[in-house]
Amino acid sequence: MTSIATIDWLAEPTVDSPLKTAVSQHFGRAARSYDAHAELQLAVGRSLVQRLPDQLVKPAALDLGCATAPFARAQQQALPEVLWQAVDLSSDMLNEAAERGRLNDHYQPLCADAESLPLQASSQGLVFSCFALQWCHPVRVMAEVCRVLAPGGRLLLAVPLAGSLQELNQSWQGVNHRPHVNPLPSLKDWQGAALQAGFADAQCQQQVMVEYYDSVKQIARRLKATGADHVNGASGLTGKNAWQAMVAEYETKRTRQGLPLTWNVLFLEAEKL
Repeated sequence: MTSIATIDWLAEPTVDSPLKTAVSQHFGRAARSYDAHAELQLAVGRSLVQRLPDQLVKPAALDLGCATAPFARAQQQALPEVLWQAVDLSSDMLNEAAERGRLNDHYQPLCADAESLPLQASSQGLVFSCFALQWCHPVRVMAEVCRVLAPGGRLLLAVPLAGSLQELNQSWQGVNHRPHVNPLPSLKDWQGAALQAGFADAQCQQQVMVEYYDSVKQIARRLKATGADHVNGASGLTGKNAWQAMVAEYETKRTRQGLPLTWNVLFLEAEKL
């Protein structure tokens, strides 16, 4: 493993992508509100924690795209002998994790880009990632995850797929064709990236999860509060008439439970050859 003494763990990573810079800024602004609004992400993460293996080939693990590290205690309880690193592109998220008492000698912060980790090859026994890698290119990030994993190392990944936020996307498409929802990789994209990177027997489970809200405004606030409101390629403010037209379109989808917001979630488990 890279020596702890040689790295400023909270130093901002060098990011040459405008998209990633914007993503980091959006998530940084959401650091304080993330835990209170990320109900689906937290539920998915708790399910992923239940899939943690009993032993690792190396006593080192990454929580990749950890946000405020809400699973830190559960991860350490499951694997008490393992040195964890909480990795996120946003130093504000890591600072919030520290303020919430989730970081310690066995759970250390690392501000870094998931596609360019400042870690030695084959240094990790596990990479755990929940609702973070959708901002990455599947081939690039899977290659980097495979690089840092030791042979026999495990990947546990949960990520939203194409088809997520379909109600919001459809409602906007009925108004104009500007981008309002980020395109997401498909199941085949992640499967192909895992195979190309060198993972064996990737086990994929696709699960559709639906949240219900009282209003479209509540949906928008939830996305902003979790940092998921950045849309690549969007420009300018949405006009009042366009917003009202979108809300009217979305209201046609209302059910007895409220306005639906669908997430198409991939759970992927794989082992490095």
